[in-house]
Amino acid sequence: EPGECRVLCFSPRHDLSLGAMAVPDIRRVVELWADQTSELGVRHRWVQVFENRGAAMGASNPHPHGQIWAGTALPVTAARELASQGAHHAATGRQLLLDYAAQEAAGPRVVLETEAWLVVVPFWAAWPFETLLIAKRPAARLADVDDSARDELASVLSQHIGGYDRLLEAEFPYSMGWHQAP
Repeated sequence: EPGECRVLCFSPRHDLSLGAMAVPDIRRVVELWADQTSELGVRHRWVQVFENRGAAMGASNPHPHGQIWAGTALPVTAARELASQGAHHAATGRQLLLDYAAQEAAGPRVVLETEAWLVVVPFWAAWPFETLLIAKRPAARLADVDDSARDELASVLSQHIGGYDRLLEAEFPYSMGWHQAP
């Protein structure tokens, strides 16, 4: 499988994580994710931004970092998501995730909601503490998220990840991934 893998260091400080970083610093990470995925998306069909934090999640280094994998093949899960969202759009003329966000808004599974973002425990959650972060405005890729929503995203990540850290009084181990349109 031809492709590329990049490692992105979020901070030169090894004692920080996204949950402990200042919101403007997280905002720079969001910008980097969008820029890198746009650059890689020109050459690759699938671009996946992710972070595995903590040894329990397979992170081999404690410093604050994430990865971007880009390749020509569409992973099985992404292909299934694309097909489901395409079928929903064909049947309704609407976007599945926006419909889901509207259905969940202000409901009992909402963890955090802003004007641009919804963090919800999806009804299909399989992992403890699993959440889904949904853009409430159409955005097929990170590059489609406007500046105002990127600012909010940085704040949401700070509140959400930092909230897990405060709840457990430790850096919460997690896997986070962005699923974008191919």
